[in-house]
Amino acid sequence: MKLEKFKEIIRQYQTGILPDIQKKNVDRWFDHISEDEIPPFKSNEERLRMQAEIWAKMPVEFQQQHKNTRLIKMRRWVSAAAAIVVLGLSGSLFFRTELRNLFHLQENQPPLLTEFSTPIGKLQKLQLPDSSTIFLNGNAKVRFDSKNFKNKRQIYLDQGEAFFAVKRDSLHPFSIKVGKLGVEVLGTSFNINHSISAKQITIDVKTGRVRVDGGKPDHTYLLTAGKGLHYNETNATFQHFDSNPQYSNVWIEGGIFLNGATFEELSELLYNRYGVVLKYDTQDTKAFSYSLLIPQVQSVDQLLQMICNIHQLKFRRTQNEVTLYP
Repeated sequence: MKLEKFKEIIRQYQTGILPDIQKKNVDRWFDHISEDEIPPFKSNEERLRMQAEIWAKMPVEFQQQHKNTRLIKMRRWVSAAAAIVVLGLSGSLFFRTELRNLFHLQENQPPLLTEFSTPIGKLQKLQLPDSSTIFLNGNAKVRFDSKNFKNKRQIYLDQGEAFFAVKRDSLHPFSIKVGKLGVEVLGTSFNINHSISAKQITIDVKTGRVRVDGGKPDHTYLLTAGKGLHYNETNATFQHFDSNPQYSNVWIEGGIFLNGATFEELSELLYNRYGVVLKYDTQDTKAFSYSLLIPQVQSVDQLLQMICNIHQLKFRRTQNEVTLYP
């Protein structure tokens, strides 16, 4: 297994698909073992002959790519590879030790995370390797280790709104890192909105139970269906709220549900969902708390008109810029 793994690492390097951070590890390893004092060759002529044979077997595109830019390093690489051929991977304590060092470097690197993001104005459904699903609102971004996800079910919600429908697996809890918060579940469904502009994280549980860890012993919360939590990232405060589970993911079907949203949250929603930049004329408009429910939004103008009717406001629109005023 060790030899096969070594061959695979070198193959990925040669074909250019080895990640940069791992490529640096291989470079460092070869630099260490490819000094001129390595003694397996009887003469310099034998060393050069072995170098030429190994170089000739490398892919043409690989040779062309490294012909000028990395010729010196490649000579050292080929020298090291030739030494491995002469000594045999199982015949030298030195090389066995160095291979272990290389494998240790490879295995102790942080996992390479798959990033998935949605464009502004587009909702998307993401199927995870464990059959759980994530619905992403516009302008949202998540990351996860797709290769080892079934063993370590962890998601990073970097920004935006996402609804999670988690498949139950008692042996592998499902966790989300969102800002400074950790959210852990077994099998449930819930909504998380990580608002960058408002610097607020909102968690709303539709079914099951969710545990929220704020990083301190007195900042651990257990939420059940119909319960939610606001976290203000600016002053690190928490606020509980009651919700209607029926509306926690109404946006998936094209609806809108706001419950005391700030102007910043409303502005971010309109931008992420419709690409509209929302502004205000007076501080009173900015200070409003916005609440409304529309099961199916037909257009952004319909949404703006509804907001204005409820809060006794007006709006003017110039292309993608909208201003609310009394």
